[in-house]
Amino acid sequence: MTLTAVEPAVKRVTYLDPTGHVYTEERHMSGRLSTVRGSVAALLDNGNDTSNFFFQGLAEVLQEEYGVGKVILETKFTSTKPADPDTIKGMSNAADFMVAGVCL
Repeated sequence: MTLTAVEPAVKRVTYLDPTGHVYTEERHMSGRLSTVRGSVAALLDNGNDTSNFFFQGLAEVLQEEYGVGKVILETKFTSTKPADPDTIKGMSNAADFMVAGVCL
C-alpha cells in the first residue's frame, strides 16, 4: 500500500469568536460541611421529563446512604429558563446544601 498526500479541497477556514461581551459576577465558595449526616439538602429539579426520576433517586441515596435528615425537592417550571430567584433564596435559607443540575 502506498500512501500519498492529498491536497485539501478547502483552502481557507474562518473561525468566529463568539465570546463578545461576557457577563461576570464575583462570587465566593461556601464552606464545606464536615458531614451531611442530619443535614437538610435542597434539590432543584430542572423540569426535564426524566429529571424527576433522577432527583427522587438522589434524595433516597442522600437519606439512606449518607444520613441526610431532610430533603427539600423543588421543580422548575421549565428547563429552558433560570429558576426564580425567590425559589433559590428560599431553598438556600432552609437548607445546609443545595444541588441543581440538568438531567436528560
